[in-house]
Amino acid sequence: MKRSASTLAGLGVMLSLAACGSDNVSSPATGSSASANTSTSVTATGIAAAGAPIVGVSVTFTDSDGKSTQSSLTDATGKFTVSMTGKAPFVLTAPFNDIDGTPATLSSVINPAPASSGAAVSVVANLNPLTSLLTQRVLGIVPNGAPTGAQITSAKISASSIAQADAAVASALQPLFTAFNVPAATVADPIGTPYKADASNPLDNLFDIARFTVHAGTVAAGVDANRAQVSIPPTGAVSGAMPAAAVSSALALSNSTTTTPIQHVIVVVGENQTFDGLFGGYVAPAGQTVKNLLSEGIINADGTPGPNFALAAQNQGKPQTAYTINPTRGAAYATLPQPEQIGIENLQTFTTGGGTPDTRFPATLPNGPFQITKYVPYAQQVTAVAPLLTLYSMTGDPVHRFFQMWQQTGGDNSKLDMFTWVATTVGQGGDTTGITPQNPSQGGELMGFMNMSSGDAPYFQSLAQTYAVSDNYHQSVMGGTGANFFSIATADLPYFNTAGAVATPPANQIENPNPLAQTENFYTQDGYEGGSYVNCSDASQPGVSAIVNFLATKKVASNCDAGKYYLVNNYNPGYDLNGNVQPIGPNNYNYPPQTVPTIAEALAAKGVSWKWYTGGRTASDLAAETQLLQLANGLPAAQAAALAQAAQYNVIGDPLVASSKVMGTPALKANLTDLTTFTNDIKNSTLPAVSFVVPKNLDSGHPGYSAPATYEAFLKTVIANVQANPALWAHTAILITTDEGGGHFDTGAIQNLDFFGDGPRIPMLVVSPYARKGMVDHTYYDHASVLKFIERNWRLQPLSTRSRDRLPNPVTSTQSPYLPVNTTSIGDLMAMFNF
Repeated sequence: MKRSASTLAGLGVMLSLAACGSDNVSSPATGSSASANTSTSVTATGIAAAGAPIVGVSVTFTDSDGKSTQSSLTDATGKFTVSMTGKAPFVLTAPFNDIDGTPATLSSVINPAPASSGAAVSVVANLNPLTSLLTQRVLGIVPNGAPTGAQITSAKISASSIAQADAAVASALQPLFTAFNVPAATVADPIGTPYKADASNPLDNLFDIARFTVHAGTVAAGVDANRAQVSIPPTGAVSGAMPAAAVSSALALSNSTTTTPIQHVIVVVGENQTFDGLFGGYVAPAGQTVKNLLSEGIINADGTPGPNFALAAQNQGKPQTAYTINPTRGAAYATLPQPEQIGIENLQTFTTGGGTPDTRFPATLPNGPFQITKYVPYAQQVTAVAPLLTLYSMTGDPVHRFFQMWQQTGGDNSKLDMFTWVATTVGQGGDTTGITPQNPSQGGELMGFMNMSSGDAPYFQSLAQTYAVSDNYHQSVMGGTGANFFSIATADLPYFNTAGAVATPPANQIENPNPLAQTENFYTQDGYEGGSYVNCSDASQPGVSAIVNFLATKKVASNCDAGKYYLVNNYNPGYDLNGNVQPIGPNNYNYPPQTVPTIAEALAAKGVSWKWYTGGRTASDLAAETQLLQLANGLPAAQAAALAQAAQYNVIGDPLVASSKVMGTPALKANLTDLTTFTNDIKNSTLPAVSFVVPKNLDSGHPGYSAPATYEAFLKTVIANVQANPALWAHTAILITTDEGGGHFDTGAIQNLDFFGDGPRIPMLVVSPYARKGMVDHTYYDHASVLKFIERNWRLQPLSTRSRDRLPNPVTSTQSPYLPVNTTSIGDLMAMFNF
């Protein structure tokens, strides 16, 4: 292929610089080699990054004899310093997760000459995708961790071989370097030229726009028909230069409002399903793996107990005298407690069931997970209600509260055996109407699961097989809906305040999970009409020390600001739909208006359009339900409309109603709207860049008054509507999740990020033309990952210095792909896409 003049000029500069090694090793990768028998003392300082800093990992420094040492952990900018005395050449390596989520290795090679005085040599040695492609060419291998001495020696590294690798890489990428204004010095020596991982650096900007896949030795650039990929393998021929059309397309993307082809993100949030609860029987496509009940052998494909069923066996605890997240174990349950009807709603009267046995299920279930649909059909139309609404069979609503979930999981979910005992001894807490120590109103319902291997959840299964699914996405906060929806909007939690100043809530609203006397584990003050706040900065507060002491063993900070009482369970937001401040007091279960920064404010400040669409917000959304109630119950129109809204509008799933900035700014408040508007915006091509979509309660999948089948039906409509607008669908990502796991059993390990979570795994599907087809992504995610994706795509900064979106991306290993080695860290969902 004939190269352009700019390409030839770039290569000439690079080769001339490559010949200029010097005693002070300003260009350490290309300096003249030290004698094979001479030891050199070298200190290497650099930045490890791949479009974002690689934070919290050690860099390994290996000499040609195979001797190695490690740096301290890389800092928030990816900076490291490492020193050793050894024989040149040297290779530096660091673990990272590649652009496709694969655990991989960043690398750099340096070949410094000893200082003339014999003094220590100081060099710059960066680690990034470009240095890695170069080093792989020098070594002739794709390293998996630090190379051995034999691998370094057999590569016969010299200034000439490094220059040749430089030239080979640049021959493919020079058109991109030129278009993105990457300096000639960086092209000539990406290892030794000063570099920083932010958008102001041309090379780092290129990493954001192009798709460097280090372990595969490829670089892709451009969008859609103009996308092209070049191959830079460790041995053999390198592809020709990146085509001009791909370069122009990549540059246009760099100059656009987004860093990817995604122009619209639609975040759909259902309710209360764990990953195992919905995907426990999912079988991954060929070439993919999944961690679930079936793959772990806990169940068989037909839903019966599997060979490793005992891994999920539930134990009873012994009576407690103070709150603990590691109760003393007693005997295992002989059989699972019979599921109860707690929360099951009568959809004709809109009344809910209490804690009585659900006789559809036997009282002798095996002690572990059970397939719900052996007893309750997955999708059963409730014909008695009317054809105006299609509703499906519902089951009991497990407890899903903060201190209960910490106790059920032990914080990291390493034992799996306390889910049932905690639920049956505490329930929703005594401050919840109808819950008593004598009848906490919980049974074994939390151990139920849907089984895709026997036909359950067919649409969810189809989406996972057609698009991408994560088996390592988590609810952000232990517990329930309110805190998790708030975290979706803020990556943070609300706290009690008076006119914005930190204050103390009414005494009856402060959590006390210490057990009452003469009870096994029934909390002293906890419930939806009472204990829900915690001052976790004060270890003397009830329940706090058990968690912070556990976090200390993990070397994890609590992230609890001094004196703040955080709301960790469900209260209603501090405004009504019209913006009226709601009363705050001992008998008012509302939380005050909040000043916590929101994604809405960040998007608005950047000029990025957004809306939050919540089902049941307006009469337009509720016409069918209102008519049904009038016909079935003979209610007046106004009463029927009010009852329909109470049943369908998810008030705690509309968290921006809590924001004083959003509710106090008419232009922001106008973006809080309904599903009727959402449907019209899709049809009219007026959808904003970022949409959050919350179904009506009866469509949400929430146990008790909904079911996964109704959430599936809602999603079918949403996806069909988007796909019916081809121009919209072409550059849209639909992110499908739930707010939290609803207290259902799950086997996934939990990373401890702070006092508040993470919590158990929940589903996450990416539905998009750009989704990796059939992928099961193991990258560690939670709700902050949605914000990180939005922020990276639209070039926003984290919302605050304490919000979870500030955390770095995770680094994992092939041996342990689920828990990051660089705790605490959260992914940004980019690995689920193939741009």
